[in-house]
Amino acid sequence: MKTLDKAILLIPSNKLDWKPCDDTMKAADLGIHVYRSSLVYMAGTLKGEFTDADYSIIPFDSKVVKSPSEITEYGEKVKSYIRENLSKLTEADLDKKVTYSCWGGFKLGELASLATIPEETIHHRGQLCVYLRMLGIKPPFIYETE
Repeated sequence: MKTLDKAILLIPSNKLDWKPCDDTMKAADLGIHVYRSSLVYMAGTLKGEFTDADYSIIPFDSKVVKSPSEITEYGEKVKSYIRENLSKLTEADLDKKVTYSCWGGFKLGELASLATIPEETIHHRGQLCVYLRMLGIKPPFIYETE
């Protein structure tokens, strides 16, 4: 997620609401979506269910975002939450199903639920990099070199 953070921080504050067409997410919403989804998948995997009330585990009001750094600060909290809780899962836990009540009762196996975190990150990071190019901004190098 380091490259995602770098890409988010490249979004000019005055372009956070920008989107290339009507049926896509705004630039800011892409980053928020990745972190919020990561929270959902991690917390759901831990509990076996994720409800709308569980968003309060790490509160974030996306309607008042004024800068890209606010998004990455939220992302740091989500990443810390994932790091702190990943070791709590057992192999037996990964055979269970997770119910996402927040999404109408959608169910997913716990291992698949965890696998969705990097899948969502990669998918939307690429989308955000296209947005940056459309705004005339060179996206960050995607491979970690540090």
